[in-house]
Amino acid sequence: MKKLSLLMLTLLILGCGTEKPVVEEPEPVIKKPPSTVKKHKPSHHPLIARGTVKHGEVNVDPELLNSEGLYFHFKQDFARYSFDLLERDGPNLPWQAIFTGRDDFPIVLRNTDPPFKYDTEYKLVMFFFDTDCESGHIEIQFRTKPQRPGVGRPAPVIQERPAVEALGERFRHEPPLPELVAGDVDWDEQNVDPGPLNANGIHFEFDEPIRKYKIDLRLEDGASLGWLPRGLVDNNMGERIHIMPAEGFPLLEFNTDYEIDIFVQNLWCWSLDFTIRFRTMPKP
Repeated sequence: MKKLSLLMLTLLILGCGTEKPVVEEPEPVIKKPPSTVKKHKPSHHPLIARGTVKHGEVNVDPELLNSEGLYFHFKQDFARYSFDLLERDGPNLPWQAIFTGRDDFPIVLRNTDPPFKYDTEYKLVMFFFDTDCESGHIEIQFRTKPQRPGVGRPAPVIQERPAVEALGERFRHEPPLPELVAGDVDWDEQNVDPGPLNANGIHFEFDEPIRKYKIDLRLEDGASLGWLPRGLVDNNMGERIHIMPAEGFPLLEFNTDYEIDIFVQNLWCWSLDFTIRFRTMPKP
């Protein structure tokens, strides 16, 4: 019995010495490839926050422009804008402005024919109307880098892009001029009852919101009746505009020819200027 106990103790000691400790393996380190996304540069222009190129830049990679396009982010909103892209002192190139719907880079110019060339000067002219409908333009000149001898053109890089809405050629993306859809008087209307117009004014309605308007009611010979509002005014009635009789000024009379001069401007800074002529009914 004593020998058996010693044998079991010996085996137990030998077994403990041969156990391998459990070592946890570290998680594999996954190295991410370097990003190939181009970081757009800040611009020195007071209206451009950043973009693909800036004025006076040289050694711009034309292949990157051909694959990525030209992106720009402005420091303010524009009511209307367009672009002309041309080789220095050459004809306009048929690149298109595209609205991306993104806040980071809302405007991109993109096309594939003709592509940007090496060692070439380009000029980009941006035309715009700001939210006050004041016009202006920005000009950016840049030069692409020379092509190294013996290096062929690399294959184009195809990348996934967010959905875009093509704006087309210059100003084509903007809506048409405002259209008059209803009014208390019509063109060359006869036998208009002056009573309701003297009491309630004259109203007109368009097919889209009007941001500013100017309206003047006058006799056919040109003398204004002085109704309100006077001058160019900011509209707060959406699609509707109106002119109302003013205290101390003439009202519409029977059997008289009148003209209403109307100027309207929509949210895109498109404006429309026209005249409506009408004649009031004979006195009953």
